[in-house]
Amino acid sequence: MKTIYSILYVNLNTTLNERVSIGVVVSNGIKNYFKYSIEKLSAFKGILNNERYGLIKNYLKSIEKQIGASSVNISSQLFEKKEFQNNWVNESYLTYLSKYSNNIVQFSLPKSIDVELNSNNFKRIFEKYIFRYSEEINVTPIFNVHSVVKTQLFPKIEKRVNLEKTLTSNDFENLFAPIDIDFIGVNGIPVAGQTIDFEKKHYYLENDVTRFVSLTKAIELEVDSRGKYFVLGREPQNKINKNHFLWEQIRDTEFLEFVDVDEVGIIEQYIENNNVKPFFD
Repeated sequence: MKTIYSILYVNLNTTLNERVSIGVVVSNGIKNYFKYSIEKLSAFKGILNNERYGLIKNYLKSIEKQIGASSVNISSQLFEKKEFQNNWVNESYLTYLSKYSNNIVQFSLPKSIDVELNSNNFKRIFEKYIFRYSEEINVTPIFNVHSVVKTQLFPKIEKRVNLEKTLTSNDFENLFAPIDIDFIGVNGIPVAGQTIDFEKKHYYLENDVTRFVSLTKAIELEVDSRGKYFVLGREPQNKINKNHFLWEQIRDTEFLEFVDVDEVGIIEQYIENNNVKPFFD
């Protein structure tokens, strides 16, 4: 798995191109690590005015939340890009960020590194480029369900389905709002699948599920046939909240088939055995 990293810098003097490394983000497409140096950030108090220091601190915390939290409000994020709906930590978007300067924090051009991404190697990268590693804050690799599906399933079904397609009312008359679908095909009946993050805040999770169900209804009205619909995800860790209850409903319904991301071979086998073809030419 390819590992990339991008260093975050604080611009002290844009005219003289003075900057100091403050943090680093590392990803292999499935696991993301991010950490910034609190010690370096504290040192800026004596260099920068209070307003600028506050902006930098909030900026870094916002990035930490985006990468470290499984649910965020898309509209309130620093970078309003479609990638945030899945995983914005990727080479193409980090390259974009390296060219985008907001005079607060600058991303470096992402580089590849030939190491396995784990906590020990992340610590080495951090200490090489940023500062000594403080154990006060635990850095946890973030599990991204869409990245797992994209890596482990998509290459095996790409010739038999349409992948990551944006569907609109031009595709299905009764679809009232555009929706990004992970895959869609047909084998006499429509076949579609959607990755859903059950760790999201319940409002956004519920919205994702509702949109996918609305899509299935629009498809069936269009083709006048029941279909086969997969929900790919992982059981939420908290077993006593509304997210887990919704997961149970999806798992137990006959209308949708829940598939754990560790068992995506089930979908590959179904598509192969039933000779599924792309829905759209």
